[in-house]
Amino acid sequence: MATKIVVARRSVMGLAIVGVLTAGGVYGVLWRASSIINRLLRDWAVRTVAQQSDSVYRFDPGRVHLNWPRGRVVVDSMSLVTNRGINGHRRRPRADLNITLYGCTINGVRLGTLVFGAGLVAKSFGCRAGSASVEAARPVHDRTAAAPRSARAGPAGSAGEAFLVLKQSVRLPSYAPRIKIAQITFPDLSFGLRLPHMRRGETRLELGRLQWRMADLVIDPADTAAATRPLFSRTVELVADNFVGHPDSATAVRVGFLRASLTDSTLELRDIGFAPTVTDAQFARSRRYRRDLIKITVGRTTAQGVDFGVFSSGEGVRARRLEVDSFRAEITSDKRRPGNPVQGRHRTPQGWMADLDETLSLDSVVVRDGEVVYREHSTDRGQPGVITFARIQATAANVQHVVGRQTHGDAMVFAATSQLQNAGRLDVRFRVPLDAPRFDMTFRGTLGPMPATAFNPFIEEVYALSIANGRVTGIGFDAAVRGGVARGTITPRYNDFSIAVTRRGSGGILGGGGIVGGAARGIASFAANQMSVRANNPDNSATTPRAGTIQHIFTPNEALPGFLWATLRDGLLQVIRK
Repeated sequence: MATKIVVARRSVMGLAIVGVLTAGGVYGVLWRASSIINRLLRDWAVRTVAQQSDSVYRFDPGRVHLNWPRGRVVVDSMSLVTNRGINGHRRRPRADLNITLYGCTINGVRLGTLVFGAGLVAKSFGCRAGSASVEAARPVHDRTAAAPRSARAGPAGSAGEAFLVLKQSVRLPSYAPRIKIAQITFPDLSFGLRLPHMRRGETRLELGRLQWRMADLVIDPADTAAATRPLFSRTVELVADNFVGHPDSATAVRVGFLRASLTDSTLELRDIGFAPTVTDAQFARSRRYRRDLIKITVGRTTAQGVDFGVFSSGEGVRARRLEVDSFRAEITSDKRRPGNPVQGRHRTPQGWMADLDETLSLDSVVVRDGEVVYREHSTDRGQPGVITFARIQATAANVQHVVGRQTHGDAMVFAATSQLQNAGRLDVRFRVPLDAPRFDMTFRGTLGPMPATAFNPFIEEVYALSIANGRVTGIGFDAAVRGGVARGTITPRYNDFSIAVTRRGSGGILGGGGIVGGAARGIASFAANQMSVRANNPDNSATTPRAGTIQHIFTPNEALPGFLWATLRDGLLQVIRK
């Protein structure tokens, strides 16, 4: 009996020793795992951020909570801030960052891989919420700057200079020789971006809810391909809904959806609206003086070959190809009010570029299914005349602008086809030196056959007459603008053209009602057609068609579509009038 008791005691003692050793082993494993995680966050990550940024940025992790049974690491907060004292003394300061993330979790950590020194391998990393503000350093204004490097050549310099690809090699500690995380997601970031312009003002972007997604992050000396990827990841993507951007103090851009792929260098925007922002003083002034109003909406825009690095540093916009679908522009010119004694903003292509105050380089632009509607309110008329350019298909090449540069070379070439008044095919071609010191360009085009009465939605509201009959067989025009003065020729071909004087817009007896007024307008119409209007051009098949002279001076009160219309209108009237 005593022997049995001794054996039992020895068994219990053995089990206790095994339990103690097991518990000690488990504790040792967990202690080592916890030590590696804390050293990675508080030592290696902090030191690496400082080294990579030359001590401009400081990384600060919050309290770390460990739940090894679930393979989870929770960090209360993480922050990345700028040391402004160091950054301010740099020859080229870096962007000012202030990023704070809350409720961050690493899930699916492989405990054995971590403990046995094979590195940190996990399924996912994410933070519940956070805020980020980025302010790019003001770029240096250089009047001697050359044209931007073509986006077709890719980012300047070596592959190590691509956006978010670290220029210095990242050395992992011996206790964690590799880091692999399959998915990284920040689902709810408030984001603010400020890009100071070279001369004045800034571009502001405000995103209430930004989603940041990354896949397959790999930091591994054995995987050399991963080192050339942005942030060591196979994909880096930003997604945002319903936000507002301010390219300048006078314009607001509302966007319904944005997706940016930093690895593919692509950008997609949907449901875009451009509209002027008007102060109370500007609104009051616009009610007194003549003012052109321009509103633009775009269904979808995609850009390829975007240089996000250049954009994030505030040095402009560069892309290989820009595609614009479902573009609509509405331009309203109200001539019922007197001209504003204070000179308005430039409305020339060169003026637009100067006001943009950003270097721009687009190799090509493609517009599909566009529409431009021009409305003109004439004096004492309630309804505007309307000219519509529908189903626009357009391409632009060599869209180049450098802030401060002045040159007549390096011109943009723009070609477009559309349906004028939904009735006749219009083909136009422009050559515009965007960095010319004045309003210069050339343009030419043709208009195909269409009924002349299709112009009545504009003619009847702007003039006291309408087109009664006629058919346009073709119009050709060719002009050059030098210093804001357009000169050239326009040759309309038409037949059986006649007009009718209308009551609306007419004064005196012509504007009266009843039989007398109608008779007066009939007589006036007959007289005008007999004495003042040329019914055919050419007069017959054996004669050469007459050409009108284009000569029109641009005024600051004109929008570009209004200027072009006035330029062609004056030449047309020279031919139509006898």
